[in-house]
Amino acid sequence: MADAERVYRARPTPDEVAEVLAKRLVATVGTLNEDGSIHLAFVLFLHDQGRLYFETSSLTRNAGNAARRGWASMLVQGGASTGRSLMVRAEGTATVRQGRPGPGAQPSPPAKYIKPEALDGIDRAWGRLDDVAVEITPRRWRSWTGSSSTTRPARSSQGPTRTPGCPTTSSQAAGGPVGEQTA
Repeated sequence: MADAERVYRARPTPDEVAEVLAKRLVATVGTLNEDGSIHLAFVLFLHDQGRLYFETSSLTRNAGNAARRGWASMLVQGGASTGRSLMVRAEGTATVRQGRPGPGAQPSPPAKYIKPEALDGIDRAWGRLDDVAVEITPRRWRSWTGSSSTTRPARSSQGPTRTPGCPTTSSQAAGGPVGEQTA
């Protein structure tokens, strides 16, 4: 039982959460269908100043559900440089932003994933399809992790940087549980 408790009760640090949200990972977005069921889809995402963004077509169920019900959740799974695997989930208000992000506008999720020299070509190809960005303003954060079965050194001597908008508490800063947070 002690091993199960160690694995299932382990909580990531705020730095681990920030590191995973900054990575080029695929997220799962959940929006609420009219019948109360959840629609799930994989998306490229961006975490910026405490908000989460993904681009899609205004014709998708994700965009329609977000516009009609104003709610979405996002789940991201990834590995931290500490060797631990994390799951980070946020849920909150969803706002559909018309038009493609541009200079001075909301951030662009594809820019996180694509080399700058290829971005214009991707925008020309996909810009006609992905005509909206959905912004999620989290009201609740949940995160959990499994302990690393082996200890390995961090990849960078500088360590990850704290991302603005990630939930923090004094117990988190001390390496304690992150658990459930309400913004």
